[in-house]
Amino acid sequence: MNKNILPQDLQSLRRNYLFSGLDGDQFLEAMSHAASLEVQAGQLLFARGDAVEAFYWVAEGLVRLFRSSPQGDEKVIELVGPGRFFAEAALFMGGHFPVNAAAQVDSRLIAVDGTSFRTWLAQDASRCFKLLAGMSAKLHKLVDEIDGLTLMKGADRLLQYLLDHSEPDAAGQTVVDLEAPKQIIASRIGVKPETLSRLLHKLSGLGYIEVKENHILIKDEDSLRTAGGLD
Repeated sequence: MNKNILPQDLQSLRRNYLFSGLDGDQFLEAMSHAASLEVQAGQLLFARGDAVEAFYWVAEGLVRLFRSSPQGDEKVIELVGPGRFFAEAALFMGGHFPVNAAAQVDSRLIAVDGTSFRTWLAQDASRCFKLLAGMSAKLHKLVDEIDGLTLMKGADRLLQYLLDHSEPDAAGQTVVDLEAPKQIIASRIGVKPETLSRLLHKLSGLGYIEVKENHILIKDEDSLRTAGGLD
């Protein structure tokens, strides 16, 4: 583990919901419990049931959170990309990880030591309240997202995923770079891989998108936002 954290990482972490309520000195104190960690694609960070020793922030790369059935089937819970925390809630909820986590690609993470961070929080109740405020706001947002996804059909979840992950490229076109293999994306949005392929093919046939391997060009964003009846 490399203790050095890049200045740009500190700037991004300072704006993140978890630390945004801390004052400058408190933030630096919190970061004294953190270190940079490089992991290789496929490397397991922790398994479901493991004791929580740290929580993480993704500086570069992609981390897959998942559960495995006794039959070996994998259900992807979340794909965590740059600028996002994961496992922070587990630190305060029973002390054991509820899911598995593995690097999807070579990644660089910021790991915050759980034991020392909790000790630091316990020294001043105001620190706890400031972190709690940030986590509560994040929780409300996630609950709203889950409520929306629960009511969606598979096609609607795909449309929402494409719109949420789209961004303009250098040429000004709206594109989506799939952050993981399609079977992982399918698991993430709760459809079978063959269903994902069928839906992408249908959207392409309608002229709404153009698919080139893991790169998707959104050709008609307005129609994509109002598309329905694709299931």
